[in-house]
Amino acid sequence: MDAQTSLVGVVGHPVRHSLSPVFWDAALRHDGRNTVFLAFDVRPDDLASFVEGMRVAGARGFNVTLPHKAAAFALCSERSDVAVQTRAVNVVVFEDGKVTGSNTDVHGVTEAIRDLGVELEGARSLVVGAGGAGRAAVHALRRAGAEVSVANRTRERAEDLDVPVVAWSGLARAAGEVELIVQTTTVGMDGEDSVIDEPALRAAAGHRLRAVLDVVYRPDETPLVRSAHAAGLVAADGLGMLVHQAAEAWQLFFGRPAPVDVMRRAASAAAGRS
Repeated sequence: MDAQTSLVGVVGHPVRHSLSPVFWDAALRHDGRNTVFLAFDVRPDDLASFVEGMRVAGARGFNVTLPHKAAAFALCSERSDVAVQTRAVNVVVFEDGKVTGSNTDVHGVTEAIRDLGVELEGARSLVVGAGGAGRAAVHALRRAGAEVSVANRTRERAEDLDVPVVAWSGLARAAGEVELIVQTTTVGMDGEDSVIDEPALRAAAGHRLRAVLDVVYRPDETPLVRSAHAAGLVAADGLGMLVHQAAEAWQLFFGRPAPVDVMRRAASAAAGRS
């Protein structure tokens, strides 16, 4: 670093588990950029001060992760169309005194589902969770022509998405009525819990269910992905989504395509995968 080094990063709470600094650093080095990517653990009450401090310090911008996506939306002076439609911001860019919020999670979900080989036009899908990632998943699926329903522990929050709502207690039954499940809550990060167990997934696989995307990622398989594979389903965790959303964030920061393959390899290595 020197006096010309620019700054990007990720803000969340907690954020120590994030793989983003590792694969962003690899991409920045590959591209020969004099830019550093840092992770910032910021409590919700301090987010507004953090955003203003980054703006004044001349940062290019930063990614936003849990639990700040809705709050970041409110703090931006300008927002992309996708951010407005999802009411969630996961990328903030500073330029010409403006604080612009975008949502690249939609791109991340879309590309991660494409990697699964799922045809979304006319497909029935179930999104589990109604937070920032859940909103992005709903938007991505509807934009691709899929039929979407949502399940969330707090029903009122799910109803706010203006799609059919599935009762949380009815998840196992609903799983057999869709081709795709996108799990967007934090359940599974501990490596033990799962929103749907293996017997329910096996039963669902005997009906309509064909694929599962879990936005959670771990060094090993999440419980949901492990159970989905055991049930004979196509399944992936959130590592691919993480890389794809970061690639679009790179485009917003630097105005050019990201070295996606470099990001993917570094993220996989950091996660302990081949």
